[in-house]
This record gives sequence, C-alpha cells and structure tokens, in this order.
Amino acid sequence: MNDELGNRIKSYYEDPARVLLPRKTWVIIRVDGKGFHTFTRDLERPYSQALADGLDGAAVFVAGQMAGFAMAYGQSDEYSFLLSDFGRDESRMWFDGAVQKLASVTASLFTAGFHRSYSDAGYAAFDARVFAIPNRREVERYFLWRQADATRNSLNMLASAHYNHAELLGKSASEKHDLLHAKGENWAKWPADFKRGRVVRPGAKGAVVDREIPVFAREAAYLDGLIPLPD
Repeated sequence: MNDELGNRIKSYYEDPARVLLPRKTWVIIRVDGKGFHTFTRDLERPYSQALADGLDGAAVFVAGQMAGFAMAYGQSDEYSFLLSDFGRDESRMWFDGAVQKLASVTASLFTAGFHRSYSDAGYAAFDARVFAIPNRREVERYFLWRQADATRNSLNMLASAHYNHAELLGKSASEKHDLLHAKGENWAKWPADFKRGRVVRPGAKGAVVDREIPVFAREAAYLDGLIPLPD
C-alpha cells in the first residue's frame, strides 16, 4: 500500500514537476544574497573586505562539491557558477541537470559555506536560479554583463559614501567620477576586486580565488580560457 501510494504521488505530482536541463551545454547557477540590504547595513562602506572574503570562501566550498565545475564569478552579494558536462560521452551533469535540485542544493551549500567563512554574527541566506546557455559566445556575454554590473555597482557605492541620494540622482557615470575627484577620491585607485569582482577557478589542489582579474572586454583571452569548449 505504501509503495503503491508513494509511486502514485511521485508519478502524478513529483515527476511532472521535474525539469531537466539539456545535455552537452553550459549551465549557469547564480546565487544571490536574500535581504542583504539589511544584512550589510552596518558593514564598512563602500567595500567590506570581510564580506567579500566570506563570499569567496562560500564559493570555493561550493565549487568543491560541484561535478563539472568550470569557474565562478563573484561581485556584490552574488556568485555565478559555470558548469558543463563536456568530456567523455558518459559524463553527466551535476544531479543529472535537475533544475530544482541544482538550485536548492547550491543555495544550501553556499549559505552553509558562507557561515563557515564569515565570522561576524548574524543570519544570512541565499537563493539560486539555474539556466542553460546553448552558445559559448553567449556565455562570454553573460560574464561581460555581470562584470559591467560590478563596475557600475562599485562606482555607485563609492559615490554614495561621499554624497547623498539627492546629490547623485540623475548623475551619469562620468559625472560621478567628477564628483569623487572633487572630494579627492579616485575610483581607479581602488582594489581590482572592488572594481571588477573576483573569479574562482579550478586549481591543482582545489578551487582558488583570483582577486586581480582583468576587464573581460579588454582581455578576452582570460575569460576564454575559463569557459569549456564543447565536445
């Protein structure tokens, strides 16, 4: 009876909701902090190195659990993981590409890894979204987009540390740079990881963090070397 009922529930309800990603493609799992505006309100501005280190530690932890891990890119309160199942014909996507499993396990692992790495008290949680990109050039564009967002965010954060919302309302990026120069501040002199984000990549002894990454749009070879080639 129990087996019959369990099989019925699975076949009627669970299995139809099980979405699998296509094989032999590039998969992105982007993890975002949930309610981080509140979580980070008392942190150092415009950039908390402790928070960035905690996120990096979480990303390294998750990368070590992922089958098919290729790279991860982090900025602000997010990390984007790139996976693939390229290689031998019998290679499999992590959790067979089951979307619910990929999202829930990645978010859970990242949350656990963050609390292992970030020493300050408090509660933090992360959610995750999962999608496949069938074209390698589009994968490159995805990371170009996220890095452009990182650059924009860093400028806005630095400007907000010196000016209030009304003073910055409607100002272009170049105008914000001018306002910062008027305060004796130079965005260009800030650390690379603040301006451009960080990359986690496979290393000889596990995943490693690269905090001195280039501008992807200017040094295409860097990003190209991280994105797997199709079979």
